Amino acid sequence: MFLAVVESDWPNSLDKTTVVVFCLIAVGLPLLGYIGMVLDIRAYLRSLRRALVRVAIYLPDIPAWAVRETPSDLRALGLRAPCTEEDIKRAYRRLAEKLHPDRGGDTRRFLLLQEHFEKSIDYVRNVQSEIRTVVP
Repeated sequence: MFLAVVESDWPNSLDKTTVVVFCLIAVGLPLLGYIGMVLDIRAYLRSLRRALVRVAIYLPDIPAWAVRETPSDLRALGLRAPCTEEDIKRAYRRLAEKLHPDRGGDTRRFLLLQEHFEKSIDYVRNVQSEIRTVVP
């Protein structure tokens, strides 16, 4: 008995095309979804920022809960906790331009501003060192 050897046309061009189309769909659809998600998150963050700016305009004063939790030295600089050293320095420079004696400000108020600045920097450094000791 002789077995006839039948040449197979597999995979033919239709099979190859089907596999390529399936792979493009399997990779392309999640990729398009990821791109859409990234664009949507960026749009969400932009809209959130606009909303926060509107709220900040309607609520220019520091809320009562923030006043209770914020040290008086930070409040004197117009800040509330939590803040960074950079925030304190920026607020100090802004106020120092107005209160400096060379620019027509009161010497006593300027010295008080410097005292608030130094205490605020110490406060932020102490809070940061406490966080570092708590978090390994």
